Amino acid sequence: HERTLDPDVPLRLESRERGQLDTLRFVPFAQPSCGPCEVIIDVKAAGMNFRDVLKALALYPGEAPDGRIFGDEVGGIVTAVGSDVTHVRPGDRVFGLAVFGLSTQTIARASDVRRIPNDLSFEEAATIPVVFMTSWHALKNVARLRKGETALIHAGAGGVGMAAVQIAHHLGAEVIASAGSPAKRTLLQTLGVKHVIDSRRGDFAEAVMELTDRRGVDVVLNALAGEAIPMGLSCLAEFGRFIEIGKRDIYQNSRIPLRPLRRNASFHVVAMDAVFAGDESLAREMLTEISDLVGQGILHPLPFRAFPANNVGAAFRLMAAGKHIGKVVVSLPETFLPRRGEPMAPKFEIKSDGCYLITGAFGGFGKVLANWLVRGGARHLVLSSRSGASTPDAEAFVSSLRDRGVVVQILKADAGSPNDIVRLFTDIQQNGQPLRGVFHLAMFIDDAPLAALNRERMASVLGPKALGAWLLHERTRDMALDCFVMFSSVSSIFGNPAQGNYAAANAFLDSLAHHRHSLGLPALTLNWGVLGGEGYVARNERVAEFLGKQGVSSLSPGEVISILESSLSAGNTQLAAIRVDWAKWKTFFRGMQGNPLLERIFASVEDRETNGGTTDWRNRIESAAPEEKETVIAQAVREVVGSVLRVKPDTLRDDQPLTDLGLDSLMGVEIENSLEAAIGVALPPTSLMRARTIGQIASLIAGHVGGTAPPTAAPAAAPITVAEPAPSTVEVDLDALSNEQIDQLLGDEQNIVLEKSAHG
Repeated sequence: HERTLDPDVPLRLESRERGQLDTLRFVPFAQPSCGPCEVIIDVKAAGMNFRDVLKALALYPGEAPDGRIFGDEVGGIVTAVGSDVTHVRPGDRVFGLAVFGLSTQTIARASDVRRIPNDLSFEEAATIPVVFMTSWHALKNVARLRKGETALIHAGAGGVGMAAVQIAHHLGAEVIASAGSPAKRTLLQTLGVKHVIDSRRGDFAEAVMELTDRRGVDVVLNALAGEAIPMGLSCLAEFGRFIEIGKRDIYQNSRIPLRPLRRNASFHVVAMDAVFAGDESLAREMLTEISDLVGQGILHPLPFRAFPANNVGAAFRLMAAGKHIGKVVVSLPETFLPRRGEPMAPKFEIKSDGCYLITGAFGGFGKVLANWLVRGGARHLVLSSRSGASTPDAEAFVSSLRDRGVVVQILKADAGSPNDIVRLFTDIQQNGQPLRGVFHLAMFIDDAPLAALNRERMASVLGPKALGAWLLHERTRDMALDCFVMFSSVSSIFGNPAQGNYAAANAFLDSLAHHRHSLGLPALTLNWGVLGGEGYVARNERVAEFLGKQGVSSLSPGEVISILESSLSAGNTQLAAIRVDWAKWKTFFRGMQGNPLLERIFASVEDRETNGGTTDWRNRIESAAPEEKETVIAQAVREVVGSVLRVKPDTLRDDQPLTDLGLDSLMGVEIENSLEAAIGVALPPTSLMRARTIGQIASLIAGHVGGTAPPTAAPAAAPITVAEPAPSTVEVDLDALSNEQIDQLLGDEQNIVLEKSAHG
């Protein structure tokens, strides 16, 4: 459905339903104002990395701050620069790192962009930043690779691998590279790599030792997982350096053998997302060095395949299939109208000419909130807590804000103390900036059964949260605030064992929000479930475990901010957000089953338990005669498979092997997600993997919904996915995977289960 979009409003790629590539949309957004050390870029080309695909398929590790941010590197034209920026100016052609790079316009730290050499296109420039900075940091800064040494570069035909080959040659090293297909090994030889080995060989370590006359290599740049790590360690020469750029074994906390390190060898982890976010000076230094070498013609852009932005889905599918060489780039022409777009809702405006107060600023989620305000354009923050910035972590956070040009005022204040609140507002008035918004996060928890609560224990919890909110209301009721936000809890709605005092405090916040609304004052109370990443529960493992048993799991920081933004834009007074397995929750809280508030939710749960879902396909399946159910299911499967494979459903035969149509592992994940959405049946990933044809998938589903087929999986002898190589060389590199890595990403049953559980 085509919609008219304002050409002056920037667009960025977002995923409406994580796990399904068909739901990628270019969505209008309000670009924040340019900070003193920032630049705004009209994007002409955006480089893709494999983690973009993993985010779209909801397979990126759970620690990612926002799984719906796509694009890390761009080439484009500067349209605005901050007051402290001198090395580029409006009109310059630049390339570099940027958040939300897959957009028509993006904002970036000025230190993360450089001018594009005159002989390079925007697309060529967009292939450079991430892969070359990763390889440069790994080989030069960490491994300190020197002339005459030998480096083993795994996944040599991937983006990072091809960049690493160039850098290793520049540093004077000899290269041994691995790749998983004959075509890629041939390509590496054309790039000047003398020794190319098959990464899928179970004995690749022996091949390396033979090539080095049993000496081993000085550096291993590793993009393999599982048993490949100890095999790679066994290849190290004396004083060798093993550089890990993969993610899977890190997130799984895998063990490594120490014996191979006995000859002064060392093991290093390179996590470029942390470098880009946390060490601006290092990122600036690396980008300068790489830019200079590119300008001198020593380093060269990678080969790429470009897709127009209105066909961005094809770019994701090509990368997911692993059919590309080098990089995939999305081009954004001057007159870009997406095939699928969404109109922009009224945007809550964060202003640079005022200050924002956060109480409880250092207790947990305050840091996430502060970062969101700064990204939105805030330049003056008042951070208040009972103890101030009293920890090294808090001090480092404040320093990072100030390094970004933000004026930060730290005020010690007990939110529940009238005297402290008077002093707090006196200090705010003296800073000369009008107060634009209040975010009340202050809290104290003292859980106990009602019988054990006394006046002191009630006051300790009600004071900072409830009384604090009232004191803030009293001090600001005559101010022209844009927002007055209070972080409440679902405990005020549902209650929670041993949290009577906490539930009461949050109930007061909810009532205060409606009271302010009746007075015509801005107010928003958010009844949160579990806040992941930075909240109280994230810091208390036992509490998280207890809530998990109730069926409650966490909301990511990115999800929380998205909900906050949309609630402020919509002008909501109260909104509850909780991720919960209602069936499990209903069982745990049996006394709540008669609660009228939850009547419709529980009725829906019972309907799903009885009928398995309420989609159109599900209804058609349920209404079909027993002998016809599998036929109807097959029709639904054909529709889903056709959508994923981009073929007409009526051309698909029930007995046709899907691998003949180009189905790979990641497409299998998308089919699994889409079938669950369409039919309401969540099949175990390993069960779907063992099905080979539409007929076998339909039989598998029929067994789960009461069709004629027995509830068993299809025969294991004919897998639906691409054949797996030996488990010792499962390849996973989230930043720039090659074909063989992609083929293996979902081939590990344990990895699938872990990744999916990380996203609820």
